[in-house]
Amino acid sequence: MRRLRRACEYAALDGRDRLVSYFYWLGPDSVRGLLAPELRSALPDGAVAEPLISALDRLPEGATDLDYMLYLEGKFFLADHNLNYTDKMSMAHGVEVRVPLLDQDLVALAAQLPDGMKQRGRTGKWVFKKAMEPYLPLDVIYRPKTGFGAPLRRWLRHELRPLVDDACSAASIRRRGLFDADGVARLVQADREGHIDAAYTIFAVVCIELWCRMFIDGIPSVSAQ
Repeated sequence: MRRLRRACEYAALDGRDRLVSYFYWLGPDSVRGLLAPELRSALPDGAVAEPLISALDRLPEGATDLDYMLYLEGKFFLADHNLNYTDKMSMAHGVEVRVPLLDQDLVALAAQLPDGMKQRGRTGKWVFKKAMEPYLPLDVIYRPKTGFGAPLRRWLRHELRPLVDDACSAASIRRRGLFDADGVARLVQADREGHIDAAYTIFAVVCIELWCRMFIDGIPSVSAQ
C-alpha cells in the first residue's frame, strides 16, 4: 500500500520529476517543512529534489526512463542506503561482504544492454535470469525478491521510542538549530497514528542528532533509554 500510495501521489508529474519521485522517502514539500526556518528560506524552490534531477544530466542523450531509474538506484539508493548499511553492519560483526554483481565491468556491460534484456514485463534482470536457467532451479531464479531489512518501523514505535522522544524533543531540535521543532513533532505524531509512513525520515533526523552529539558535543555514547 505504501508503494501504491506513492505512485498515485505523484502520478500527475511529468518526465524526470515523476521518475525522481519514486525515490522519495518523504515528499519535497514535507521535507522543507522539517527544516529550520532560516535553512528553509535559504533554499530555492525545488532544491530538495535538485541533487536527484541534476544527476540525470550525466547520462548520454538517448537514455531511456529505465536507464534513468537504474542510474538513480545505483548512484543514490545503493550507495547511500543498501551498501552503506551492509558495510557498517557486516564490519561491526567482523564479516567481509562481497557484492560480485556490482563488479565494475559487469555493471558497465549491463548498462549497455537494451531495456528488453533488463526488464521484461514484471521480470527484472531478465537476461541474467535466463542465463542462469541451465544452472539453478527455476523456483530459485524466479522466486520473489526478499529483502534483508530490519524492523525499523516497529523499533521506532516501540523499542527505540524513548530514543526518538529524546532526539526529536523540542529542546533537542531547537538546541541543534537544523530542524523545525513543530514540524518534527507533527511528523512523529502522524507516523505513530498511522497517517503516514515516515519511519526512514524520522530515523534520519534521529541519526543526525546522535551524530552531532557524538562528534560535535563530544558525548561518547548514546543510550536508547
